[in-house]
Amino acid sequence: MDWRIKYGVHHTIGEIIVRIKGMTLEMFHAQVASAAQTSSINQQIAEYVSEHYREASFMTASELAHAIGVSQASITRFSVAMGFSGFADFVRTLQGLVREQWHTPERAVYVHSEWPGQKDLLVEQEIQNLEGLPDLVADNHVRDMAKAIVSAKRVVLAGARASSTIIPYAAYFLSKVKDGVEVATPHTPLWETFGLQADPNSLVVAWVFPRYPESLMTWLEHLRQQDIPIAAFTDRWVSPAVQLADPVIVVPVASASLFDSYAAAFVLTNYIIRRVAALSPGLQPRLEALEARDQANHAFWNRPSSK
Repeated sequence: MDWRIKYGVHHTIGEIIVRIKGMTLEMFHAQVASAAQTSSINQQIAEYVSEHYREASFMTASELAHAIGVSQASITRFSVAMGFSGFADFVRTLQGLVREQWHTPERAVYVHSEWPGQKDLLVEQEIQNLEGLPDLVADNHVRDMAKAIVSAKRVVLAGARASSTIIPYAAYFLSKVKDGVEVATPHTPLWETFGLQADPNSLVVAWVFPRYPESLMTWLEHLRQQDIPIAAFTDRWVSPAVQLADPVIVVPVASASLFDSYAAAFVLTNYIIRRVAALSPGLQPRLEALEARDQANHAFWNRPSSK
């Protein structure tokens, strides 16, 4: 079957650009096919990308250009023709769409991540992710997340595998501004016992990032059946967490490395804790009491005074 027919090219390039929240791999292929109509070189690139998109998600612009037999500038122009700001934007989107298909050994290509004359893809991705945070924190979902945390008598921070690595950071600081903060991860007592019955006064805040752990999704589905409120951080609007949680905050994850990087997720977590603090009554006395306890317990190192 002709690949243009396979991916349903019935629109112009302007109509097919679908940089929307719920972008799917089918939509991406449609953009590729539409961009192919703009030049013969773009058609050559599109034919390769449509058949080797998984391999392309691991490539640099120069590697992709070499594999196809075109110039690196042609790869950049093709990315722009698809509606992206450049190749880094193109490959980041593609990586997000095929991430569940990756296996850790395949990502070993990122161990040696520096190529002559090129910027590191991981660093570039994280810079773009952080630059997008001002728009993200202005979203109503962020406001709703902070309000839900303040209102809940009990807040259970949950995650599994790599997604759970943010939880100790979140729990440490959130517990300084709010009581009732607990942690549920696989093999902990709370993970095994929470959700045995409905608990409308509790709020589960889950971190759900690729590769989405099956244990976490099954656990959240059970809580949803018990009508336990769930809020979630995840990486995109087609994540399985979107159907289970409200509010949901989508924060990008950088994937151009051996393991995913969560810089933007950590910053956003810190920001929401600050919003929770601003909405919490009696914050100043609480912070003063915590500081007094730390001082009394000699919690922090102090430089000996010189006499």
